[in-house]
Parts: sequence; structure tokens; C-alpha cells
Amino acid sequence: MFRPMNAFSSLVIDGLVKIDSVDVSLTCFKGISKPTKPITTSIEYFARAGGLPARLPSKLPTPGDLCLHVSVTQDRLGRGRVGSVYPVRLDETEQNSLPPLVMKVATRHRSDNLAREAWFYEEMENIQGSSIARCYGFFTAEIDSNSEVLDWAESDVKHNPDQKDDPLDEEDDPFDEDDDSPESKDKGITKEDFVIISSHTVPPPASDGNERSFISVLVLERLGDMMPMLISLKDIEPDIHEIYSDLGQFGVEQMDVRWRNILAAPTPQYSLVCPYHGHKHHWRVVDFDRSRKSNFTLDQIELAQGSRIETLISGLTNGHVVEPWD
Repeated sequence: MFRPMNAFSSLVIDGLVKIDSVDVSLTCFKGISKPTKPITTSIEYFARAGGLPARLPSKLPTPGDLCLHVSVTQDRLGRGRVGSVYPVRLDETEQNSLPPLVMKVATRHRSDNLAREAWFYEEMENIQGSSIARCYGFFTAEIDSNSEVLDWAESDVKHNPDQKDDPLDEEDDPFDEDDDSPESKDKGITKEDFVIISSHTVPPPASDGNERSFISVLVLERLGDMMPMLISLKDIEPDIHEIYSDLGQFGVEQMDVRWRNILAAPTPQYSLVCPYHGHKHHWRVVDFDRSRKSNFTLDQIELAQGSRIETLISGLTNGHVVEPWD
């Protein structure tokens, strides 16, 4: 079977960064995820018996000390508010020990958001590979300010507050729970945010006077296509409700249930049996930087998520993509 999801303490990426227009290998080390502040209610009708769901004990072995070597060889698969997703080619030594992978690279100003998403993958480890994608780690690196990172120049234009093409891209984001003002915008992960993994540490900032930036990467299992449009989805819809119910077991709600955040599961041989429904799901949920954790009952979470799912699927059936802000 595959290597454990905590097998790697470092990551080497080819094809992502250039210096003076020359490709360079980027070495990243395991980073620290960013916990989200839970939402709690004291109203008995809404509050879950037993309080906020505790994180389940990890079933993974002791963290490994391996280095994962990947190459970006194709154009990005997609880009969102937080970053871009690229397919990667594995080093030949790992091609039989891992599923197909992608990496999500944070834009220059969104490292904190990606760290938050990493926390949700850790929180829901128990359903990685069944209801959500497998996550092989959150990695960070320090880079020279003159480094050219794929898509960063383009995303810097999108980050201009005077240019707002997508309601979910900029400071007026109606679904961002964090303070998203320019003053509080992520300024790059500091050296205190890095964690020592085995014998590896991220080198401290250089003392040569050169400005530095930080890059953050989430390594995920590659999934399939989005749900089809203009056909009946009645056979698909029950499975979508089930995978969102699985999130609810952890007190997690995805606040932006979107077409692009629900992807087909890989082939059955790569899928695990859901611990809550006893079978393999055909779909997976991705993209958790906007999610929240609460002490609301599972019924309340399922009711809220179910309404969003039904609106989305109704739109797709009729050829329309309904977004959360519509």
C-alpha cells in the first residue's frame, strides 16, 4: 500500500522557482499548521452533547524522515483565492509507493490561509482517503526576494485592491472569518513558525541584508473531475450529502460549498472505506481554508450543509454554477 501520510519531513520541488530565469530546486521543510478558532454556542438545542468534538487520536506511525522529490511538469490544474494547484511527477523511487499527487502553492499573500487549510486536513485525518483527499504534509521554505515563483506575478496583480474580479479574492471577501485588512494580511511565515522535524530545521533568515520571502505548499492526493452538468444528479446527490456529513462528525462545516470543491474520488483501489458509512465514497471534498469547527449538533451541520448542496446540485442540473455569494 502507500507510504504513511506523515512519512516525509522535507520536500524538494523542481520546476516551481527560477532565479535569473534559471530553474532551481526548492527545498522545503515541514511547517506548522494554523489552528482555527472554534465557534461555540451555549443554546442547548444547537449545542452538541459532550461539547466541541475532540481531535481523534492519530492512527499514523511515528513521523518519518524521508524527503519527497517532485517536479512540476504541466500547467496548473486550477487557481483559487489561496493558491494554485499543480500536478507533479514523482521521483521514480516513489512512483509505486504513493498515489498520484498535486501540490497547492500559496500565493505570496496567503500562506496563513494555506496553513489554516492544513490544520483542517490534520483535524480530519480519520477520513483522509475516504471523504477528503489524502494530505502528505504542509511544507514551507524561505526564498530570495528575486526568486520567480510560478503564478506569483499574476496573483500579485489579482491582489491589487483596486482590481477585484472575484468576490472571494480580495479584502472585501464576504466569507472570510479572519481580519483580512491590508494591515493584517499575511506577511509571510516567520522563522518562529517553523517546526523542527527530526534532524531538519528551516535555516534562519539570512544576515546578508537581502530581503526574503516565504513559500508554502500543501501536498495532496490527486482527485478527478467536478460533477457533471445538464444531467440528473439524483444518483450522485446522496453520496455528496454523506461526505459532508462525515465532515460534520468532526464539527467541521465547509462554508463555501462550491462546484470546484467537490471532486471525483480516484479509482476504487486508491479509496478507503468510510468509517461512518461503511462503504467507499465516489466523491471527495477539498479546499478547507474557509471551513469552521463548531460545537453545533451533527443534525444542525447536516441541515446547513444540505441546503447548500441542494442549491448547488439544482443549479448544475439546470446548467448553472451557483456560487456561495449568489
